[in-house]
Amino acid sequence: SKADYYLVETAFGAGYFFQQVGAQWDSMHTVAPADIIPSLNFPMLFFNGSKDHRDSEDKWLSLCKHEELSSLKVYQGWDHFFCHDSRFVHDMLDRIDRFVQ
Repeated sequence: SKADYYLVETAFGAGYFFQQVGAQWDSMHTVAPADIIPSLNFPMLFFNGSKDHRDSEDKWLSLCKHEELSSLKVYQGWDHFFCHDSRFVHDMLDRIDRFVQ
């Protein structure tokens, strides 16, 4: 389906490939989002699953320079793999489209 096409493009188009977990984990330790987010001069849209670690969602939003225009969508009953589920692709793309307008 068209949704599955977009799912594959968004999930793998950015460079996430199998057998690269170690490199991805290493790269995550090289950045400090709490240091970077406040320097970004635009609203931010965050996605998360309700089964993910949710200890920093409020912090993400509070760090945004444009907190009142920034947003968080939590997909209930899912962890971060919601973004690999074609049932959510249209919703994510619609939210992104509305957000950037």
